[in-house]
Amino acid sequence: MSEKQARRVVVFGATGHLGQQLIDRLDESDWPIAELVGVASADSAGLEFDFRGESLDVQSEWPVLKGRDLVFVCTPPAEALEIVREALRAEVPCIDCSGSLTEQEDVPLATVGSRAAEGAEVSLAPLLPIASGTTLAWLPILESLDVSRVVGMVSSSASARGRDGVVALSQESIALFNQDEAPDHGPAGQAVAFDVIPGGGIDCERVERECRRLLGESTRVAVVSTQVPTFVGEGAWLSLELSEPTSLESLRARLDERLGVCVVADGFGSRGLRVVGEDVVEPIGPTLRDAIGTDEVLVGRIEADASLPEGQGYRLWIAFDPLRLVADEALRVGARRLGLA
Repeated sequence: MSEKQARRVVVFGATGHLGQQLIDRLDESDWPIAELVGVASADSAGLEFDFRGESLDVQSEWPVLKGRDLVFVCTPPAEALEIVREALRAEVPCIDCSGSLTEQEDVPLATVGSRAAEGAEVSLAPLLPIASGTTLAWLPILESLDVSRVVGMVSSSASARGRDGVVALSQESIALFNQDEAPDHGPAGQAVAFDVIPGGGIDCERVERECRRLLGESTRVAVVSTQVPTFVGEGAWLSLELSEPTSLESLRARLDERLGVCVVADGFGSRGLRVVGEDVVEPIGPTLRDAIGTDEVLVGRIEADASLPEGQGYRLWIAFDPLRLVADEALRVGARRLGLA
């Protein structure tokens, strides 16, 4: 592409986990970029980030948005609304990954490649909110299986609370190992090292709301979560009630056919899909660590639910990298908005 077609892009929240993931994925993409501006809070002043062989300064002052081609918002929800308003005033397309707008029914969720995307027009929309990583992981599974009801129990890592969550878990773990005084609690509000926090991690109401909007109100969705003492990744047990009886073989086949879903084969273990013990008779995973760095949702431990009529109830376990899913979806939506895909 010519230089005239190259785009000028701004990423707010550039030093956070999601912002860094998005910039890394943008770096690997074939997008023609004339300028990339990374913006973060004053605490990040003086930091740099690498992009296509260059070291770029992180800006703490907002750049002029007028004349830019696209704005990505990867900040916490409380900070996002002001950025979104400024982008709208500047008439610059804005992709919001913060979740700050999911309650607004008049702002459609932006998805690409799902049943929910059929008929959705993103090429002219001024504002494009992206669903959470949890929703993006569940969506291809629920669409593939024609689910009437799903109950999900999420195991969420410290990264769900951003960099502060990861730092807090690290500091607490080191203090416990060294028998030092415990540091002040991080964003979870209580210690998380070597413990689990019922109700911690993700915004369950947001996931329920997004699933209903993307799948329709007839799909009943219930979500509970637990924050577990791991640094990255996310997993969930999904209990599914299907609209019509389906055999286990057919269910596996439908999931195998779905782009972005990987069914872990039966066999010993699954750490990197390698054998972890010859005496293991059931698959152990897929684990959260298995899913890090992959753009697929790993599915395993599929079994019938005996509490429902035969063929209508199943349980399965999924593991995925929520930051990777959100970053990739944001780039797909951005490419569609800019006419690059």
